[in-house]
Amino acid sequence: MKKVIMLATYFPPAGGISTFRITKFVKFLPHFEWEPVVLTVREEHYKECDFLIDESLLKDLRDELRIYRTKISKGPRLIRNFSKKLPTRWLGPLFSTVGKIIKDEEPTILYATGDPFFPLLAAPYAKVRYGLDYVIDLRDPWKLAKPDVPPKNIKGKLFLLANDILEPIVINRASKIIVVSEKMAKEYREAYPKKKPEDFIVIPNGFDPDDYDLIPEVACKEFTITYAGKFLFGKSYRDPSYFLEALKILKKQGLKINFKYIGEINPNINAIVEEKGLNDQFQSLGYIPYMDTISHMKGSDVLLLIGNGQETEQTGKIFDYLGCKRPVLALASEKGGIADVVKGVEEITLIENNNPEKIANAIMTFYNSRSNIPLERKNISKYLRVDLTKRLAEVFENVIKEKKSHK
Repeated sequence: MKKVIMLATYFPPAGGISTFRITKFVKFLPHFEWEPVVLTVREEHYKECDFLIDESLLKDLRDELRIYRTKISKGPRLIRNFSKKLPTRWLGPLFSTVGKIIKDEEPTILYATGDPFFPLLAAPYAKVRYGLDYVIDLRDPWKLAKPDVPPKNIKGKLFLLANDILEPIVINRASKIIVVSEKMAKEYREAYPKKKPEDFIVIPNGFDPDDYDLIPEVACKEFTITYAGKFLFGKSYRDPSYFLEALKILKKQGLKINFKYIGEINPNINAIVEEKGLNDQFQSLGYIPYMDTISHMKGSDVLLLIGNGQETEQTGKIFDYLGCKRPVLALASEKGGIADVVKGVEEITLIENNNPEKIANAIMTFYNSRSNIPLERKNISKYLRVDLTKRLAEVFENVIKEKKSHK
């Protein structure tokens, strides 16, 4: 069995969307004759940096899995002033550790996933210093991400400058670059014309039926729409105001739709809810463990997806929603990564996030066809995590073949 170092800043028990993809790859790679060895951060540092902890995600990790967990540093004063965040503080210990792990484990290849992006710099270092080929997995665009509002302060401008300098260092030396959508692959091929087009490979996010089928649902007596995730500003802004305005329209028509929000408590959202007079039909649960989140989603009548406006986006949330077998209302661009996934899938309504009346009509349609029978969608098997991991293993094999052919 060949060995691959899997470098990830966030790994269970770290919670949140950042960990799901890498965790499933690690779970299924041994099925395809690849032994993963994980390089990540110590658990106490997640807690120190107030990052989400979700012990339920540990269920996918085999007892024999080797995991190297390193410390993070306080860092030089300049670095502390630039960024106090965990990924930046991991850079020093990561660079001082990765070489020893490569010598001890003698891997065939290195895989590194981002966002966050700065730790990906360990991959070209491993290539130059130890001759280890690497594959980069970009769950989001790096320097190609388009912020809604250009940064005005010096720190924001420095981050953009750093991205412009560092991304080419990582991409140009990579054997293969994996992205999550065709739109994202197209943009990266255009940005790096000296790389072969086939070096940019699409492996979308997906779902693992084991995460859903045995979890009991939290049933809702009244018609309930659930959103699981975050509402953020900047490049990942997801605006719920049009959806909430649609609920207000329906309430005026005498229809009460409960809205259940699972995610980081957000005072801005609470203020919008209050302003629209929806307090009596809004439930904010805060962050809860992944399996509990699935329970609430499985018991909901509709699951809400809100895109961030970027065509390269392919949020992992949509695949959780598919796994829960419930209808989905997707408020996102009709072009791009989300649309590529949801178009043609049963019981998913895709609407641009700019028309409350149209959103209200879609909700009414769901309301009138309410059913608690789980959906058995027929055309989503291509998003099974085990099959996606098989494609990752094939990428690794191709890197090996190409290296041998160049000798």
